[in-house]
Amino acid sequence: MFQVNGKISKTIDIQDRSVQYGDGVFETIAVYDKKPEFWIDHFKRLKKGCKILKIKCPSEKFLKKEIKKFFTKLKLKKFILKIIISRGKGGRGYKLPEIMKPVRILGMYKWPNYPKKNILEGVNLNICKTKLSQQPILSGIKHLNKLEQIIARSEWTNKFISESIMLDNKNNVVEGTMSNIFGVKNNNFIVPEIKFAGIHGIMRKIIIDILKRKKEKYLIKEINIQSFLKMDEIFICNSIFGVWPVIKIKNKKFLFGKKTKHIIELVNIERNKQNSF
Repeated sequence: MFQVNGKISKTIDIQDRSVQYGDGVFETIAVYDKKPEFWIDHFKRLKKGCKILKIKCPSEKFLKKEIKKFFTKLKLKKFILKIIISRGKGGRGYKLPEIMKPVRILGMYKWPNYPKKNILEGVNLNICKTKLSQQPILSGIKHLNKLEQIIARSEWTNKFISESIMLDNKNNVVEGTMSNIFGVKNNNFIVPEIKFAGIHGIMRKIIIDILKRKKEKYLIKEINIQSFLKMDEIFICNSIFGVWPVIKIKNKKFLFGKKTKHIIELVNIERNKQNSF
């Protein structure tokens, strides 16, 4: 089900700049009991993305009211909410319209059927041939231009591969096609830098916040793939599936170790906290 500017609909104007140019931002949010998880963090990133693209972002109060209205029409209690803020209708050319009327799109998607063994036993990863281009202005936000991820995701069809690592043009590890990635070396957490490419994932932020509170040693840095493959433990994360331990990247095996297990426990505690939406 979809809602456009407060009304149930599956259509937008063909001249909308999200269609013409991918001119907009989005958020993908886990919803439990009709309450969006980590709402504050998602809204902050949405607002930041709108600011960078110079799109007027709806106020948090207004958007929450619209979301709650949308939820009254839904029967499911556990699902995925996708929010898209488009710049709206515009003519041909890249120049910003003199009068901008942003379009708000809410979409409900069924919860993905991820195998339970992904979290219990771990997952296999590949390394993408497709590289992430560097653009510091857009780095970190979730804009609607995802062609690099689409091309990267088309690189594998093997059902035993759950995700693939994306590198920048210097062969530094950035993220997965749909996730952020962490390493553990000598009990220290290593977090790839998101400075010129990649997404500041919500679950990535939650885990870093946990590491700070627990006074765990961690380092955010640029790290090339050769060094990253020397990690003792590796795990991936996003705001939908949480945390998956990595047990294999190509032919290199990794331990589903105690640090990863502890992070999974702490993230589960964080996800079960009271949601004040």
